[in-house]
Amino acid sequence: MKKITIALAFATMFLFASNSINAQSYEKGSMILNIGVGVGGNHGGTLAAGFGTSGSFEIGIWPTGDFGVVGLGVVSGFVFSSQAVSIYTYDYTEFSIGPRGVYHFTIIPVENLDVYAAADLLFVSQTTIYNDGFTPNDTTSDVYGGAVAGVRYYFSDFFGVYGEVGYSVMFLSGGIALKFK
Repeated sequence: MKKITIALAFATMFLFASNSINAQSYEKGSMILNIGVGVGGNHGGTLAAGFGTSGSFEIGIWPTGDFGVVGLGVVSGFVFSSQAVSIYTYDYTEFSIGPRGVYHFTIIPVENLDVYAAADLLFVSQTTIYNDGFTPNDTTSDVYGGAVAGVRYYFSDFFGVYGEVGYSVMFLSGGIALKFK
């Protein structure tokens, strides 16, 4: 089964890559879906940063001449961490969602490359479960601002990879990018 899954993944990537290697990086009307994994989280929590998943969707809405395009969208993610202290452990989960504004630097003359900066306003719900038998669980919610620097590279008109670093759903994330226009 594992060999079949790997073969299907490679076949899908080859299909996307063979459609066209001349993908435009980003323009008005572009719709991008990022799906990835990373490390980070812990917006004001007491635990060390954990591992998680994230996703974002955005649409290019406003060209700014020859320099770039402004996009608007949404970002979301889930982060989990577990920490051992003395003879007990506690688990920490964090769910984040919120709007995202993105500026794509189209002035960079590298084909198939999309360099961008994003600002987020995240609603974050955090839960800490103390496995010590006497400390009650703790759930809090708050709003946080975030900012990231990111890069995408497209292998075809529809498929690429991305990476982001900064203070958002996670500190460092990466994965696949799917382009719909």
